[in-house]
Amino acid sequence: MNLQQPASLMPPVHPDVQMKPLPFYDVLDVLIKPSSLGASTVQRYHQEKYFIFALTPQQVREVCISRDFLPCGRRDYMVQIQLRFCLSETSCPQEDNYPNSLCVKVNGKLFPLPGYAPPPKNGVEQKRPGRPLNITSLVRLSSAVPNQISVVWAHEIGKTYSMSVYLVRQLTSPLLLQRLRMKGIRNPDHSRALIKEKLTADPDSEIATTSLRVSLMCPPQLCCAT
Repeated sequence: MNLQQPASLMPPVHPDVQMKPLPFYDVLDVLIKPSSLGASTVQRYHQEKYFIFALTPQQVREVCISRDFLPCGRRDYMVQIQLRFCLSETSCPQEDNYPNSLCVKVNGKLFPLPGYAPPPKNGVEQKRPGRPLNITSLVRLSSAVPNQISVVWAHEIGKTYSMSVYLVRQLTSPLLLQRLRMKGIRNPDHSRALIKEKLTADPDSEIATTSLRVSLMCPPQLCCAT
């Protein structure tokens, strides 16, 4: 049996995909432009693909000078290396979206992914919330040694995903406030319409109670209820 796919059915290596801009980050450089996670010619449930990127001396310098040491020996960076996934759709800018059963390794080390969000209602499959992945802590901050990203995912019929890597700068609160003031004040009705449009377009965004905080203190006596 011939398991090879015809060339016409193979997704492009670098599809013309655009990611939605992130409001709290400025993109400084594109390290890996959107690249297809197309299924391999071997038909199997889990797929695996490797990507290589290298930093320039200037990029290494920008990341290193933005480093901040936090308590417990942790490090934080204002200039970060972000890994993003999305659907390979070219009709409009894409939001972050993970393939099923995603597993990411950076330079051989497993990167912990965000946890699953609670389903909006019973019977709906749990999904990881799509968000950019800050892989800076696992990247070799050297221009002499390249970095390798391993991506493992489960192939979905009718869906193709892309991955990309960016050098970004996290925006500070004063800069965000300055940009908001430059945009001016919007009418409250406009904000309400945007919220309604978002909730209507995405059924998974339905507002639901996920937790409820109650007090065990009896209000009149201020003692524990029995």
